[in-house]
Amino acid sequence: MSGKSEEVIFSSEEPRSVQEIADFLILAGQKLKEQGFFNLTQGDRQIEVRPDGSTKLELKYEIKGETKHQFEIELEWKPGVGGQGGKVDIV
Repeated sequence: MSGKSEEVIFSSEEPRSVQEIADFLILAGQKLKEQGFFNLTQGDRQIEVRPDGSTKLELKYEIKGETKHQFEIELEWKPGVGGQGGKVDIV
């Protein structure tokens, strides 16, 4: 048995316009910058996202076949563990 376990706390995939996605990312970024966390809500569910400790930003751009492009943004952290890596910027 592997020592790794994964529990999905929240999952969502829904169609949104590019503007709606941009607004969502801007709001999440503003909340992280100002408060250090943001809340995701869906119906009556609310999940707090509060990165701390050793925080990592993962970016991945893929082209699948000839017609599908995918860009993923992932935040990962280990609470209570320090450290930082290299930096990618948006220009």
